[in-house]
Amino acid sequence: MAQPTSFTSQGVDDQERLLDEASAVVKEQAYYMKRAIDNDQLREAMKHASNLICELRTSLLSPKNYYELYMQVFQEMQHLSNFFGDKSRHNRKMVELYETVQHAGNILPRMYLLATVGASYIKSQEAPAKEILKDMNELTKGVQHPLRGLFLRYYLSQMVKDKLPDTGTEYEGEGGNIDDAFEFIFTNLCESNRLWVRMQNQGPIKDKSKREKERHDLRVLVGANLVRLSQLDGMTIEYYADNALPKILEHVTSVKDTMSQQYIFESMIQVFPDDFHIRTLEPILAAYTKANPSVDMKPIMVTLMNRLASYLTNTEGSGTVTNVDIFSLFRTHLQQILERALEPAPSTGVDQQLDISAPLEVQAAFMQFTLSLYPDKLHYVDIILGSTVDVLKKYFARFTGGNKLSGPAAEQVMELLACPFKTLSLSVLEMEQFPTLLGFLNFQTRKKVSMEIIKSVIEGENALSTVEAVNHLFGTISPLLKDEEDTPTEEGRNTEAFTHEQHQVCRLIHKIRNDDTDVEFQILQTMRSFFWTR
Repeated sequence: MAQPTSFTSQGVDDQERLLDEASAVVKEQAYYMKRAIDNDQLREAMKHASNLICELRTSLLSPKNYYELYMQVFQEMQHLSNFFGDKSRHNRKMVELYETVQHAGNILPRMYLLATVGASYIKSQEAPAKEILKDMNELTKGVQHPLRGLFLRYYLSQMVKDKLPDTGTEYEGEGGNIDDAFEFIFTNLCESNRLWVRMQNQGPIKDKSKREKERHDLRVLVGANLVRLSQLDGMTIEYYADNALPKILEHVTSVKDTMSQQYIFESMIQVFPDDFHIRTLEPILAAYTKANPSVDMKPIMVTLMNRLASYLTNTEGSGTVTNVDIFSLFRTHLQQILERALEPAPSTGVDQQLDISAPLEVQAAFMQFTLSLYPDKLHYVDIILGSTVDVLKKYFARFTGGNKLSGPAAEQVMELLACPFKTLSLSVLEMEQFPTLLGFLNFQTRKKVSMEIIKSVIEGENALSTVEAVNHLFGTISPLLKDEEDTPTEEGRNTEAFTHEQHQVCRLIHKIRNDDTDVEFQILQTMRSFFWTR
């Protein structure tokens, strides 16, 4: 098959035609291969297998179509794998077969045949599994074309997934142990990831965004190795913490690729159990602080916090960790992550406008996470509010000339303020940082927050029983009580909305509760003072 420089110059029709042509060759060679297998003709079977594998040498197909072609090849190669495993038919020692396939002319079919024979070789137990696995891992490095190498690694992983010397398997013992099983998958993960990262540089610069999308579509070929690791019976929480995780994190942070780090960090949260994350929370969070600045930490942190909150609040997980200060760990590392998000872009060296809503969404998730684990820790809430205030002060000092939020960022601050109010009620208003954070919102947003607070008081069980409580409440809902610096003009006001707001404020009087009539009078006087103007 003729080989042009790249598949990027091919149109949709060309891609379909090329895939059809390659598929036709695979089907034809598979027919002759299966006929040779039926006649127990080993050499003929391997020749036709090599021919059909050669179709995977193409550079013409897009990754999507290459995957379709690969699946056809994979399915046909299972016939050859079954033949290799039946020694009564080919009458060869597995070591002879293993050496024979290494004489194939081209390296790609040679490596596919090697993986196919190697799987049968391990199954025969004629040699230690660990030695065969190590040899195949090393020889497979000979294919360095990113796309071809990535699919070859995937094939190797598929062929031996149930033939690793994992704890409790028939291959353990002389065949190796969990260390050998881990080392094989981990090496395959590292090599697959490097090949995947290199795909972004294959072709002209103008097609880079298209290549990145296609590379994103192939991420499962890398992630499959993480799934394999999580499925090992020998992958105990101790083994994960002491051996597996440090190596995985070292590799991820050493590969300075944004998509790679983003995907692997997210995948690790999904594939490994929640109690593993609790046990290794500190090194995981420390690794997040070393990620590329362009990595979007929001989905990573939010997913991790949601999973841990769900796990720890159920009966099974509640008593799992008594010696882990989860709040402090998250607080310390989140602060580093958020501060880094406020740094100037390294590519330009100059300040660029930042979308502050993403860091604020992380803080809102942290607030929900903290309240679900520590519903009675009032000072934890004030700490989060305070750190959010610090972030916003740095943001406004560095990126804008104003000091008010709007849009999605304002919505996230509203969520930060409303979330603790739902569980802690009026006690939230006593926090030092609450009014400070409220001050970053524009007038209309502050009114929304004020209305939510009034609604919570009216519909809740809490009464206004002290002068201090009224001072805190009415000081917070001041946008509904008096004009402020950013209050709209009369022309900009909605009369109907204004009437409704004032009606809700008046209903607060009915929440006054105190057995001492003198105190009730003082409360009324305090309320009146907030409306009094000189």
